[in-house]
Amino acid sequence: MRPKLRIIRLLRIQNMMLVGLAALTFSFGFSAYADGDSVDDSVSEFIQDMVAKHQFSEEQLKALIGIAEKQDSILNAFGKPATAKPWSFFKKLYVTEYREKEGVKFWKKNAATLARAEERFGVPQEIITALIGIETNYGTYTGEFRILDAFYSLGFYGERRNKYFLKEFEEFLLLARENNISADTIKGSFAGAIGIAQFMPSSYREYAIDFDGDGMADLENSVDDAIGSASNYLKRHGWKRGEPIVFEVSTAAPDSLSDLTGKSKPNRTYGELKNVGLEDQFDLKDDTPVGLFQLEGDDGIEYWMSLKNFYVITRYNPSNNYALAIVQLSDKIKALKAAK
Repeated sequence: MRPKLRIIRLLRIQNMMLVGLAALTFSFGFSAYADGDSVDDSVSEFIQDMVAKHQFSEEQLKALIGIAEKQDSILNAFGKPATAKPWSFFKKLYVTEYREKEGVKFWKKNAATLARAEERFGVPQEIITALIGIETNYGTYTGEFRILDAFYSLGFYGERRNKYFLKEFEEFLLLARENNISADTIKGSFAGAIGIAQFMPSSYREYAIDFDGDGMADLENSVDDAIGSASNYLKRHGWKRGEPIVFEVSTAAPDSLSDLTGKSKPNRTYGELKNVGLEDQFDLKDDTPVGLFQLEGDDGIEYWMSLKNFYVITRYNPSNNYALAIVQLSDKIKALKAAK
């Protein structure tokens, strides 16, 4: 196999793991659809709901779902325990020299659009570049699964989170109808994410924007729309222009700090952390809301203090690994671009 083909294959595997990570970080819920009869009942109920709520044609929905296929590869991919991977492993997969170099190329090619998006939404150009780089390798791999099969498999045959995927199935059918697209032709990730920025259908309908001026929000084919939509998503979730994102922190009393670690959502103050031994090395007011979480790094436990913008990135994908990878990759891309 030629080196370039090996890289492409590896990136595909990495992106499958990444979407699995996003899906697996939500709460668990066991399936109610364990056998063929209950699946048939659930499909019928779903169709009737779509007819009643959204005036879909029952005949057309039956025909569409009739060609949907249960894909074991989708169910198996969703079942991979990606959340168990330590930060030291995850970082080596996604913060790579290859993605840095490709990120610089992407940034230069789309410099005007990225600058326009930053001016409008306040999200740094390097953050959006890194996000698209991690999601789809800068738009070169957006997924090979039929979205129809993804939601059919996960909604009716998955072992957990069925309600979530059936809701996304509903959103997907609405999205296809609104854009006059055949629902059986759209491809994406095994979890149902679509396009260059990998939006789930509900996010696509809520946050996707027309950023290239052609009158439609096309995240499958328009890099401009993907850049604008990802920026809009982060802004709508609370991104603060010019504010810091995350800091690695140290302490002389690691046990005291460890007792306060949790998720990245800012639910403490900087002053609280200083009171338990956090070194005062950042230009922050004591009442600044912060979060504190720990990750397993190459040399042991790492402590990270997150601010609002870091938490906003986790609204795109609820994983500290994911958000930190974006931050670190963005820093490397920015430095490499400046050095050239």
